Amino acid sequence: MKSKIGKVGFVIFIGIVLFFLLRPLVSETKDKTKIVFFGLGKADSIYIENGNKNMLIDTGLKSNKKALSLKLQALKVRKIDYLVLTHPDKDHIGAASYILDEFDVGELIQSAHIKETKREARIQKVVDEKKIKNTRLTEDRQLDLGDLTITIIAPQREEYKKDNDYSLLTLVEDGELHYLFAGDAEKELLEETLELDLPMIDLYKVPHHGRENANSEKFIKKIAPKYAVITNSVEAGEVDYFLNVEGSIIKYVFEKDLIFSSDGKELTYK
Repeated sequence: MKSKIGKVGFVIFIGIVLFFLLRPLVSETKDKTKIVFFGLGKADSIYIENGNKNMLIDTGLKSNKKALSLKLQALKVRKIDYLVLTHPDKDHIGAASYILDEFDVGELIQSAHIKETKREARIQKVVDEKKIKNTRLTEDRQLDLGDLTITIIAPQREEYKKDNDYSLLTLVEDGELHYLFAGDAEKELLEETLELDLPMIDLYKVPHHGRENANSEKFIKKIAPKYAVITNSVEAGEVDYFLNVEGSIIKYVFEKDLIFSSDGKELTYK
């Protein structure tokens, strides 16, 4: 009898020790930030997750709708807390109506710029049918996403020469790290963003699929990104030289997904 009690006590003791040893690892993994750049060709769709909250920035082309849906399902996404559509170009909002229809979306956040296309009409139809909260930003918006502090930066001018300059920019504070997702910002929008008190950027989604504009060099020098992600094929890069000068690690996303994770101190990718 004593022998059996001794064995049971030893098993319980080992169980308690393992629980306290492994608990920090489980907690750390759960609390990590996950950022996924979906490989959808020359199109943008980026997933951000922290804790039990998530955000999807853009949805790629209409032709990406099935692939994007399957990728989100593979990540076990059932609800999208925030869907941000940076601007109404087809390679950024093409699959939006289908994602809105297939997933439970807490809030849709859009640029104030409207092009009055069939794509936008489809989005509005789903929004009306499902009574989804729909916000068109005319000023900066700050929100919490788990432990992340997110600032969505709205364009300040009423008119721009190019549609891309109506893009929403998304700045993420993740502990000691900062990420910037710049939509398709071109010369005028980058010019006004240069006036902001931006931190050094650890992860930069290069705007407009890596195309160069008159403020590309100046902006890259200001934020000095550690990692720079370009949603295009490697051959299409026009700003690589400026990024290389700053020592940035350049990653292209075209056909294959790119996944970053962090604990608020260190950023890794696979």
